[in-house]
Amino acid sequence: MKARKYYAVLAVGLVVALVVVFPTKKASANVGGSQFVVATSMLSGLAPGAVFPFIDTTPHTISQAHIAITDATTSCSAGAAAPSNVKVLVGQAGVSLVSVMGAATNTGISTTPGQCVFHVTIKAGQGGVPSTVTDIVVLNGGSSALTGINTVTASATVRTDESASNWHQHDQGVSGNAER
Repeated sequence: MKARKYYAVLAVGLVVALVVVFPTKKASANVGGSQFVVATSMLSGLAPGAVFPFIDTTPHTISQAHIAITDATTSCSAGAAAPSNVKVLVGQAGVSLVSVMGAATNTGISTTPGQCVFHVTIKAGQGGVPSTVTDIVVLNGGSSALTGINTVTASATVRTDESASNWHQHDQGVSGNAER
């Protein structure tokens, strides 16, 4: 059992080290009528209340995505507590964004005291996620700028075969809400 735990900690440490060495990377691959997009970024310095438009696929929509963040929490054990500072919102900027990280996304993975890894898979139109998703946004919901190792990583399947006739333009001044 100790060997399994050792390898799990080693794997998480390697992922964190790679994120630190390569702070912002994006990759994509085309498959049929969709594109697979992967992005990762450090969030250090994100001001309190500030938003980071992490992935924006407008005019195309995201059918599903997997998002992982690292943040502080009161308890880093599976399902114990939601992230303390980093909030992840999905939907359409200016129309409707909903929070998707909560206690259920706490994986209980940690190599640093006070920090935890959170994972969520979203599907457009399911589980409270809006039916149209073009944006994955990170919000610093804390009272100070993010410091330390706060990261966000996401992979998303983007529909590229859809009509652009019904897409939302961010600069049209459409108001919406963002859960905080």
